[in-house]
Amino acid sequence: MIVSGLFVTSIAFVGSYTAVRDLAASKSLDTLSVVVLIGIDCGIRFVLALDVLHSWLRCPFPLLRHTA
Repeated sequence: MIVSGLFVTSIAFVGSYTAVRDLAASKSLDTLSVVVLIGIDCGIRFVLALDVLHSWLRCPFPLLRHTA
């Protein structure tokens, strides 16, 4: 079950990475396409980490979950 979860997650990551990289490259961000991709992924992880923290502190902020 863990292996299949990791497999599906890796397929989703590769698909997301490829789609966003191609989109950034098509918007004439050829040299910055990798940086844009890393920035978007880090931003999503940061917002989700804040959501988990707020839930753990028992003061959830639903806008964080919807933003991510």
